[in-house]
Amino acid sequence: MMNGEGLITVKPLKDALELTWSVEGKVRLTRNGKYVYEGDGRHYVDHETAAGEQVAYRLTDEQGEVAKVYTAAVDPSDDLYWNRHLTSAVVASTGTHLQWDPIPDVETYAIYRQGRRIAEVVGNAYLDDTPLHEPTMYEVRALRPVKRDEKPGTRLIHAVGKAMSLAKELKTDTRRDKELFIMYFLVSQLRPDLETVDRIQLRVQTFIRPPMIKNPNLLSPHPYFEGDGRPYNVHATDYRTRTEVKVEGLRDIPIVSIKKDAGVTRGYNARHQLTGEDVASVDQVYLDDLDIDRGRTAYRLQHSVGNPLVIAPDIKYTIVAQLKDNATFKLSGSHTQSPHHEVYLQVGDAPWTTIHRADDLGVSFMGNPMPECHWTYLTCMD
Repeated sequence: MMNGEGLITVKPLKDALELTWSVEGKVRLTRNGKYVYEGDGRHYVDHETAAGEQVAYRLTDEQGEVAKVYTAAVDPSDDLYWNRHLTSAVVASTGTHLQWDPIPDVETYAIYRQGRRIAEVVGNAYLDDTPLHEPTMYEVRALRPVKRDEKPGTRLIHAVGKAMSLAKELKTDTRRDKELFIMYFLVSQLRPDLETVDRIQLRVQTFIRPPMIKNPNLLSPHPYFEGDGRPYNVHATDYRTRTEVKVEGLRDIPIVSIKKDAGVTRGYNARHQLTGEDVASVDQVYLDDLDIDRGRTAYRLQHSVGNPLVIAPDIKYTIVAQLKDNATFKLSGSHTQSPHHEVYLQVGDAPWTTIHRADDLGVSFMGNPMPECHWTYLTCMD
């Protein structure tokens, strides 16, 4: 890499992406394997990439490959944070340069490689000169303070919090004043083993880790609720909700289907005797903004499921998927920070891949204007 600014930078424009590089002399640029520019200029504007679509650029000069760039166009009007803001990775023989739009009110970002924390940076970029010998997962994490007093409904939430004995919980846990932002970059110098895939399946589960939890509402007829008593597990049979979206026939015009389910909710008294049980409605789990074309599809998964026994905030999440038949994709989402959330993807007949996991931070995180988790996952391979 050249310096902290990077060998190549990506800038979002209105309905376009602009690439700028520091390489001198004549260069050639490909976009998803097709030549789009040749000359001695130092920038290129791409008007062809659809918002949210994973795109791969390859820059070469007379000596050969200079670098590859992986990113996605953004949509300023999208509800999801990371669909409105840019993330990109520049991969070269000298290292990997991660770039992202700065998050307002965030000073530092924690960097992880293969699950291990390796750095904390000030600014919206990170350069890693570690050679890539295998597919490598990078994570960039940040916490942003929530200004509750500026959000509508704040007084109501505080009042509800007190009624549910949550005031102490809100004061003692600093995470309850922070939104969580996560960027995942799966970076590989090698192409996927499969040239094309015909089927991609998404699985999203929400669950409660303890076998039993105390109801924070002291006036409820159900002082305790049964949890799922498990860790993260893609194959778990116990969950609050499970949603699966299957895309089949990707090599042609794909077919998209959804399957949704909710576990049984059980309430207990102080002696742990059953006081009621029911299954929550999954009517508000559905696909929206479905876009289908040959070799690709995009959809928005909406999820809002409540507690069937008591009046309580819903478990909410939104996920937008942009999938292609060459096993490259971008996923973005947001969700309430309660309960546990887990997102997995299966490409063809390969094992399930973990896309995103987030711990339960308490029932107080399930009501607006409480902070959410905003995440995105970008495959950096072509």
